[in-house]
Amino acid sequence: MSDEIATALLGEMRAVKMLLMLQLLKSGVSQKQVGLMLGVSEATVSRMIPKGLGLGEEKPTQKSKRTVRVEA
Repeated sequence: MSDEIATALLGEMRAVKMLLMLQLLKSGVSQKQVGLMLGVSEATVSRMIPKGLGLGEEKPTQKSKRTVRVEA
């Protein structure tokens, strides 16, 4: 097998892995479980998620301690 073919196949395998990961996350599987299934760490799964998709683990939001006074 030539290097070009091997590189092309590797790229396709990475794309399939990414699609599988995104589908699993979308269906509610945790990042930790996805990592175990794909043989990578939870941190690697987190880094692989494209920003803005909203598929990552939800981080608790911190409430603002600032109070706003409204005068009528």
